[in-house]
Amino acid sequence: MGKPVQLVVLHQGAIGDFVLVLSVVQAVRSRVGAEHVAVIATAPSAKLAVGHSAIDAWQSAEQAALHTLFREPGPLDDRLASVLSAADWVLSFLSDTSGPVHQRLCASTTGRVMSIDPRPSEETLARRRHITMQWQAEIRERGLDPGDLAPPVIHLGPGREAAIGGREATCRAREAASRVGRDAGPRRVVVHPGSGGREKCWPIDRFVRLVESLKNVEVTWVLGPAECESQGEQTVVVRERVAATPESLLVEQDLCQAARRIAGADLYVGNDAGPTHVAAAMGIPTVAIFGPTDPQVWRPLGNDVAVAAPARRGDPITAVTVEQVNSAVQQILKLSY
Repeated sequence: MGKPVQLVVLHQGAIGDFVLVLSVVQAVRSRVGAEHVAVIATAPSAKLAVGHSAIDAWQSAEQAALHTLFREPGPLDDRLASVLSAADWVLSFLSDTSGPVHQRLCASTTGRVMSIDPRPSEETLARRRHITMQWQAEIRERGLDPGDLAPPVIHLGPGREAAIGGREATCRAREAASRVGRDAGPRRVVVHPGSGGREKCWPIDRFVRLVESLKNVEVTWVLGPAECESQGEQTVVVRERVAATPESLLVEQDLCQAARRIAGADLYVGNDAGPTHVAAAMGIPTVAIFGPTDPQVWRPLGNDVAVAAPARRGDPITAVTVEQVNSAVQQILKLSY
């Protein structure tokens, strides 16, 4: 038997960006027959993906000294050099093929290097195609056809067949995950009103009105540590509700722990943010609320995902109404039951 095929993935984007990258990694792993996939990435969603997706091992950018790849002149750190020298394939989302990073990668491994620009091109923005379609096209231009892309899968249940076994296994695992913890009782609804930027946050009073319109539900609010530290309007309103109602609060100190806490929920409602992509990849029926960012390019991918966005491109997230989000909620609940 020959040496197991090793695929190394390099990524420096945020939580949601890495989740979308998983759809490409799944396809490339299958196409090249990789038996081991190692990731060097900054996003905590990469750590969550280890053992629950097409990812087998993860190192942070600091652990692997990824910064030495950008340091010219100067050698790579031994830790990074060791990972690259063992790779048969390197899938890099650090730059396109025209820059010095790509050249240094090619000089640091005998494996085949595919460098993909993670940023949307002018063509992608104009055509409003999903960013993963751009990445797929770039991989084909590098001489490898990854085939059709399936939605990214982070499967926290037993087994990993969904992540590496193709579309049928993906669908089976999603169906199984959607049934975990669900019965005839109240539906578990997770609401995440935060995001990385104010312009991506739907008004908190509208989240409250949405929650109050839902019947026979158990609501868990999720807030990030930064939101709690700032004690802004979102945090104040949510804490007041939790104190006065049976609703609960989960502070997302650690993405991996938070993901396990919300696994098996019947519905996730959140803004255009990383955790919304994680929920969709976990198979939770998801409603994503978008504002200025084009959802055609950046929407979460999944079989049970609906998007609520302004009718006109470029309008603020405040243009999204409660009725619009409620309609998306009802649509996704019908599809998932």
